[in-house]
Amino acid sequence: DFRGTDYNRTLSATVSGRDLDMGNKKFRLKIKKKTLVLIDWANVYGWSKTLKWEVDPAKLFSYLNRPKVIDRRFYHGVEIGQEKSEEFQKSMAALGFTVVSKEVKWTPVLLENQHHFKKIVSALFSVLDNVKKTNSELSNKLYSLATKIKNLMKTSGQDVKEIFDLIEELDSDLKKLNIDISQLQESLKSPVRRRKCDFDVEITRDAFNYFAEYETLLLFSGDGDYACLVSDLISKGKKVILVFGDGHFGKEYGSIVSPLFYACSVENLREVLAK
Repeated sequence: DFRGTDYNRTLSATVSGRDLDMGNKKFRLKIKKKTLVLIDWANVYGWSKTLKWEVDPAKLFSYLNRPKVIDRRFYHGVEIGQEKSEEFQKSMAALGFTVVSKEVKWTPVLLENQHHFKKIVSALFSVLDNVKKTNSELSNKLYSLATKIKNLMKTSGQDVKEIFDLIEELDSDLKKLNIDISQLQESLKSPVRRRKCDFDVEITRDAFNYFAEYETLLLFSGDGDYACLVSDLISKGKKVILVFGDGHFGKEYGSIVSPLFYACSVENLREVLAK
């Protein structure tokens, strides 16, 4: 299904889940056999953060609008009540995609319990506790100093009063800072709401529901969660082409070694897919 100006070199470069290395040669994707296209849009849209460019859905549909493509299934989470999200869903259907959607859910998550954030939150708490402790110590010293100066004010003049007023102001600021830190710590302990709308089940379901109708699966997603699906399809004789964004290629694919598996960086398609 992949053709470059040097097919043999291109073929060997794509086996085992490695990226295509086309050099300066023009890359082309030819679809010669019945192909089912599955697009995990949340994953594709997320590529833009590292690619610094976005995949244009209209150009993507046009690029995939080929006789041998039996379906272009577009998986998209919809935020009910959010006009932009609902309109996007309608516009994808209008383009011609078969849109598979479900409502986005926002689930509560405690940051301090998350693997990626646990150490960060713990270190931050330690720093904030030290700041609070230091502030309290400074506040106590300022209070002691203010008491002594207050006694001096009975016999001294305006200069001492100005020093006393400054110390009182600093003490008040430190107390406010401690309150702010405590509020921040409480906020970090509170659950945040995380967007959740995975299509692992739906994509796997459709890959098998349409099993008898295609010879090649073209999957737009670098999510390693699909590695088991890819392996299973290959074991059953299906060719799988995986299009992924640089920096978004699951390490799980590294163990797949088969002439039926091809991995292609979306950078190779930038000229035809970029907005």
